[in-house]
Amino acid sequence: MSGPTSSADQAARDDAHLQSLGIKPELKRSLGFLSNFAVAFSYISVSTGTYTLIGLGLAVGGPSFFWSWPIIIVGQLFVALNFAELASHFPVAGSIYQWSKRLSNRTLGFFTGWIYFWAGVLTVTAVAATVPLVLSSIFGFTLSAASPIPAVNNLIFWAVLTLISTTLINAFGVHLLSIINNLGVAAEIIGMLVFALILLVFFHHQPVSILTTTAGLENQPGGSFPAVFLVAMFMSLFVVYGFDTAGTFGEETVDASRHAPRGILAAILLSGAVGAVFLLAIILSFKDVAGEISSAQAFGLPIGDTIIANMGSFGNVYLAVILFAVYVCTMAIQGATTRLMFSMGRDRRMPLGAVWAHVNPRFKTPANAAVAVGVLAAIPLLLSDSPATLAIGATGLIYTSYFLCNLGVLTARTKGWPHQGAWFKLGAWGTIINVLAMVWGGAMIINFAIWNSSIFGALGQMSYTIPASASAAASTWNFRDLTNPLLNSLTFLGGKTVSWFPPMPLFEFTLGLIIVTGAIYYFVSGRGRLDSAAAEADAATGEVAIA
Repeated sequence: MSGPTSSADQAARDDAHLQSLGIKPELKRSLGFLSNFAVAFSYISVSTGTYTLIGLGLAVGGPSFFWSWPIIIVGQLFVALNFAELASHFPVAGSIYQWSKRLSNRTLGFFTGWIYFWAGVLTVTAVAATVPLVLSSIFGFTLSAASPIPAVNNLIFWAVLTLISTTLINAFGVHLLSIINNLGVAAEIIGMLVFALILLVFFHHQPVSILTTTAGLENQPGGSFPAVFLVAMFMSLFVVYGFDTAGTFGEETVDASRHAPRGILAAILLSGAVGAVFLLAIILSFKDVAGEISSAQAFGLPIGDTIIANMGSFGNVYLAVILFAVYVCTMAIQGATTRLMFSMGRDRRMPLGAVWAHVNPRFKTPANAAVAVGVLAAIPLLLSDSPATLAIGATGLIYTSYFLCNLGVLTARTKGWPHQGAWFKLGAWGTIINVLAMVWGGAMIINFAIWNSSIFGALGQMSYTIPASASAAASTWNFRDLTNPLLNSLTFLGGKTVSWFPPMPLFEFTLGLIIVTGAIYYFVSGRGRLDSAAAEADAATGEVAIA
């Protein structure tokens, strides 16, 4: 009678599975289920997203924006279920890049990974820039004021400092990353639930029926409730993604074929539940709904406002939880993007691939890739006054790369994949769920683009006029400014716009730029054909036998 499998024995089996996929095990395998789940949960980071983005949903759709949250969770769950099966078969660093190239072809795999990589870099920038935003709320300093280094302002200083520290953590070892990440997730979940319960029990000022109220926001020129709600959905669209991170840490997870799919599904389901309870509590705690909507339209922070208004100075504890969550979110996204760069570098599908594929012999981490992601993420901070705006284009890129991956997998399913079983399997539901994931993803990509296209007429041109107040003059802003601004409207250092930039939507411009530069690299460098250099890399990953 055999005893239970030890962690070392299981890790050996995991390494054997990795070798069967044509990959040499090099990264340190030490993560359990909780750590694997936590890194995906941190990437989503409900507290980070809701704190910074609830104003978008409230300003556009009123309290009724709440219903976008369960809709987005269900839609993304189709994607997560598909990814969970993939992670069970291929628990490999690089997640959707590896999955699409192994089940379709090298070219689709490359562009899936290339788009996702730059989306990850821009998301790291945007979240790192949120750290000084929360710090300023706690300590009361001005973001545009001089920092301890007079040559840069507080926004740049604290964001760059954040990137330096998260880069060091990602380079020094996955064990250190998992410890900090686990603490951050525990604080985030407990903090959000505790504050939600306090608000629901002691500061319940609005009836539940407020959740169906639009406050007349759909009565704008060219407006309608469906159009308003589609824009309000961006509050949730900008938050719920990154659950595939559990799969990209597969090479560092013990019993990865079982724990990676569990981590993916647990991350999105728990994020959905915690987020729904918290958003409900926040909306019901508003003392003055009209006032909160006005504050949101003036780009205020309604969550912080209502917590401070109801709880006084105790509300600063929540800001501390938010600060920790935002920091850990930055670290997790950088970790996931680092492993994607490492995976593509290992396949020689990234410029200077051998450099990024190097594993630090002491810490067993892709340290070079971690440093590269940190440096690349810091560059936009030195160019733009509002780096968080980059998240608009980045999120659209992520939905696009998810769609491309699902397209490749659907192609494989039509040819009979999966041919072998895995711990998590969708069975006969696989193709149906895959199609639903593609329909959902395609619809959301259209939603990203629709608000900046003249072909949609009034639907794409809706605007709101904010009445004059004691502190601000009347102003008008367009839906497009919130969800997909024009390139020539973006501000750079000193608050300057670049008028000679073409009036192209940010999402489409960013996607086009990444595809064009990727195509130039891919075909000029010979990656589009199986030359001798590529063949050596492909042999190391098993791609020769697959593509």
